[in-house]
Amino acid sequence: MDKLLNNHHVEEARLFAVLLTFCGGFLDAFTYIQCGHTLAAAQTGNIVFLSAALVNHNVIGIVDRCGAILLYIIGIVVAISFEARLKYWRTFCLIPILLIGAFIGAMPEDFPTYLSVGLVSFGLALLNTAFSKIEGLGYSSVFTTGNIKKFVVAWTEYGYHHHRADLIIGFDYFLIVVAFTVGAISSAVIQPFLRMKTIWVAVLVILVTDVIYYFQKRRATP
Repeated sequence: MDKLLNNHHVEEARLFAVLLTFCGGFLDAFTYIQCGHTLAAAQTGNIVFLSAALVNHNVIGIVDRCGAILLYIIGIVVAISFEARLKYWRTFCLIPILLIGAFIGAMPEDFPTYLSVGLVSFGLALLNTAFSKIEGLGYSSVFTTGNIKKFVVAWTEYGYHHHRADLIIGFDYFLIVVAFTVGAISSAVIQPFLRMKTIWVAVLVILVTDVIYYFQKRRATP
């Protein structure tokens, strides 16, 4: 258990990185499947989809993608504001996605996608800003292209130089990639049965993560 938790830098613990990255993949798959093929967090994809929507004069697609991008930016600003003003700011950064997820899960399937995706984008922006390191290494919990690159680079470096540090770094990033992938697959498998309520699975995982983080942080704070 000591390898999963970090008593000196609680927010960088492997446990939180894995759980939150699972939820990042889970929620991206949820919005893509349930909400008009729009990604809540992967704004690179949304910009590509936005360009396609513009070319095809797809007004709904334009609104959905613009809303997701704008609210993601606002979420980052709010997270930084929390950091400047609140002691346990990371705990507060997870509250919006909990409330948003609980609300969206109770909505019918015809709930406007520009609202559902935008709100999830806002919540994930706070989550991603608050938890961005695993054992001192930068990572993303809500999209995974960079994480894949980093784990491949680290293991390739280990293959050439046999430095144990590269092996450990590669393993941490491998954990992150697996967590994101399992989260996305789990979401896709569950959605035919639970539909909009699928999001409540991520809400539960994030709630547990937030509670554990809060008590770990309090115990580690003098």
